[in-house]
Parts: sequence; C-alpha cells; structure tokens
Amino acid sequence: MSEQPLNSRSAVQRAAEIEALARETGAPVHRVQEIYEVEYNKLDRSARIKTFVPVLAHRHIRTLLQVERGKAENA
Repeated sequence: MSEQPLNSRSAVQRAAEIEALARETGAPVHRVQEIYEVEYNKLDRSARIKTFVPVLAHRHIRTLLQVERGKAENA
C-alpha cells in the first residue's frame, strides 16, 4: 500500500488527527491509525479539491469507527 498522499501532511498533523479520532470514538489508537491510512488515501486519490480531504476523512473515519463500535457492543 502506498502512503504517498499521507506524506503531504506532517506526521504531527496525522498523529493529532488520529489521537482526536481515538478520543472521540473510544477506539484504540492502533485501530484508528489502520483505518485512517486506508480511508485517507482513498479520499485523497479521488478528491478533486484536496483542501477538504482532511475534513471529509475525519467525518468518514469517525462514522466508520462508531459503526464498528456499535457492532462490537451488539455482539
């Protein structure tokens, strides 16, 4: 898997975003990081306006983590 799109943002920005998502969703940081890398790259590749990718990624990843958490609680 190529991490090229993630390289355009600083490691500090990515780490802060991952930490914030982990706090918001109650998910482990390592799980958030896995999902973040995949989903951010998908959005970045398909986005016509790159400025909004971080915002869209945050919302999308938060939703995915909340759904994942809901499934785990119902199991």
